[in-house]
Amino acid sequence: MTETIPQRMKAARLHAFGDIRIDEVDVPKPEPGYALCRVRSCGICGTDAHIYNGAFPGVWPPYFPFTQGHEVAAEVVAVAEGVDRVKPGDRVVADDHRPCLTCRMCRTGRYVLCETAGQLKPGGHRLCGHDVDGGFAEYLTCPAHVLHKIPDNLSFDEAVIVNTATTALNAINRARIMPGDTVVVVGPGLMGLCALQLALTSGSPRVLVLGRGDRLKVAKELGATETIDITAEDPLERVRELTDGRGPDTVIECAGNPEAMKVAVACVRRGGRVALTGVNGNQEVPLVTDKIVLDELDIYGVRSHPNTWEAAIALVAAGKLDTKRMVTHTFPLERFVEGMETFVQRKEGAIRVVINP
Repeated sequence: MTETIPQRMKAARLHAFGDIRIDEVDVPKPEPGYALCRVRSCGICGTDAHIYNGAFPGVWPPYFPFTQGHEVAAEVVAVAEGVDRVKPGDRVVADDHRPCLTCRMCRTGRYVLCETAGQLKPGGHRLCGHDVDGGFAEYLTCPAHVLHKIPDNLSFDEAVIVNTATTALNAINRARIMPGDTVVVVGPGLMGLCALQLALTSGSPRVLVLGRGDRLKVAKELGATETIDITAEDPLERVRELTDGRGPDTVIECAGNPEAMKVAVACVRRGGRVALTGVNGNQEVPLVTDKIVLDELDIYGVRSHPNTWEAAIALVAAGKLDTKRMVTHTFPLERFVEGMETFVQRKEGAIRVVINP
C-alpha cells in the first residue's frame, strides 16, 4: 500500500559518538536509477553499536550528523527515471553495498570488494549506514539494483534477518560445509544463530556452539548438538572431548572479538577450515601461525555476498531460519536510544532489536 510522500521526515541522527537525536529533515529525492523507500523496519547490529560508540573514527561515519542503519526492510514509494527493477508498492530488502559496478572486482561479481570502497568518490562505492545515510529514518533512497523483492508472507521485521543471513550463507559456502561435517560456531549472536541453522540445513549432523549467557539456550532451542559456556569450562578442551580429540571440520567465528578468533583457529582439526565473520573494531589478533601453516588450515574472511541475497530470502521465507525467535524486540524510532541500549546490554535476552520508523 503506497502513501502520500511528505516533504519532511524523522531520522535518528548521530551528532557525536554516543549522541543520537531524533531530528526532522527533508525527505530525500531519488536521483536517476534510484528508488525512494518508506523504511518499515531496520535492525540494530553489532557494527551499528561499534559505529555509535566511536570504533571507526573518521571512517564510519565520515561526517556528523549521520544516520546509521543498514538492515533495511522497506516499501518502495517512488522511482526515478531509468528504474524498471522495482515499482511503487513493492516490498523489498536493501543490500547495504552500493558499488561502482565498473572496477575489476565489481565486474567479476564480487562487488562487496569494490575497489572504490572507502574513497567516497562520486559514483563510487558507498556502504549504507556506514559512509552514507542509512535506514534509521522514515525514508531512504537506494539504487534500484540493490533492492530485492520479498514475498508477502514475510513480515518487514522478519525480513531484517535477511541481511545477516546473506553473510552466514556466504560463510557456509566459502567454508565448503558438506553433509557429515562437524561444525563449531563461535558466538551465539544473530550471525551465529543463523550460521547454526544454515549448517544444519546444509547437512551437518553435529553443530557445537561456543558462547556465554542466555543466547546459548536459544542456540540449543534452534538445534545445536551441544552448547559450551566459555565462562564455565575450557572451550578448547571441551571441543576436543566432543570430537574425539580431532577437532571440528569447520569453525565459523561470529563473535567479532580477538579471543573468539584465536579460539576458532586453535580448535579446528588438521586440514580444517575457519570462516571469520566478526568485525572487531580494528583490534590486532595474535595468532599462532605455525598451526595455520603446519596444519594447512584454510582461513576465510567473510562478508555479505551478492549471490546469496535471493537464496537467503527464500530460506527465510521458507522458515529455514526461525526469525520469530531471533527478532526479540521492536522499538519506534523515537525510542532509538532505548533500543540501542537494549541491544548492547542484552536486556531481556535481546538478540535482534528492530527499529520501526
